[in-house]
Amino acid sequence: MLSAVQDCTLIRRRWDRDSGLVETSAPFSSLEELYAMCLATTNPALIDRIIIRGRNAEGAPQTLTFNFQSITVTPSPKA
Repeated sequence: MLSAVQDCTLIRRRWDRDSGLVETSAPFSSLEELYAMCLATTNPALIDRIIIRGRNAEGAPQTLTFNFQSITVTPSPKA
């Protein structure tokens, strides 16, 4: 059996003063689609991780998770 990808997800995070840390996810099916989604991501929605689920050559489920660390500091207007 050949290893195979079953699904891929891009996870974005943003900070909301009222809700706290908010995660959103979006599926993608190709590297081109992932590339376009990453280029379209703007502050405050930062890319947090990419998750790829599939099966290895023996048919066992496998998950790859690529994590990103970033920080953006936006000065708040003084009240």
